[in-house]
Amino acid sequence: MRGLSGSWRTVLAATAFNLLFEYSMRGVNNLSVQPILPIVLFTVYFTLYTMLEDLITRFRLKDYHLILIAFFYGTAYQFLVSGVAILSPLVFGVNWINLLFAVIVWWGALQSVLTFYMVNRVAPRDWGYRLPRVGWVTAFSLNALMILLFQHSGFIPRPSFAQLFTMATIMTVSALVLKISLLKKEGAPFPRSFNISTLLDILGLLTVGLFLICALFLTFDPVKIHTSNVNETAVKIVVMWTLILASALFIYRIFSRKSISV
Repeated sequence: MRGLSGSWRTVLAATAFNLLFEYSMRGVNNLSVQPILPIVLFTVYFTLYTMLEDLITRFRLKDYHLILIAFFYGTAYQFLVSGVAILSPLVFGVNWINLLFAVIVWWGALQSVLTFYMVNRVAPRDWGYRLPRVGWVTAFSLNALMILLFQHSGFIPRPSFAQLFTMATIMTVSALVLKISLLKKEGAPFPRSFNISTLLDILGLLTVGLFLICALFLTFDPVKIHTSNVNETAVKIVVMWTLILASALFIYRIFSRKSISV
């Protein structure tokens, strides 16, 4: 139990940070508009990070592996949960700008790489953590159920067969690239050491502070953007900041020539 508790704290911390990210744009005012949504979002994030944590500890994943995995589940969410991947303007049935921004900047850089760096700074994982098969079935089933709830909510557009085919193709390619990268990955010491970065610490603290300000105080201009009830000013600030943040992470990764500890 003591061993498991470390990674469960990691999962809960990751879930909390991503709920903060969600409500940095939705604002606390959204709690009265969509009171059930926090429960749904908690289930989505908790089950997702439960599975991701197992993959990280089982295969000793690095930052670039998380980006590849983000292409897998992020693509599904953008087609089926937010629906922004199939909103106009479309090229070959897909809004590539919305899809790539969400998958690379949000799901990849922010919600995967920075998330796991930050939560392991405050709640170090247990490298002996393993999610049993029943845990995988439960987590996957609950996550899939939440996706079905979004699809049957009446607020999310339904993808066409061609769009579903495109989604499946992107997910398949990302899964194959991930498999190849894991087969080529050199063995690493186990458990892997955690490398602290002052820059990443500062970026993480600034991100949390900015999200809190947006969630609590920038609630004066509620509007519906695409399929979500959000606050317009907060969205503009969060989009700009996360774009800067993702750029900073990629530049840091390139020039430091070191993996970001996740």
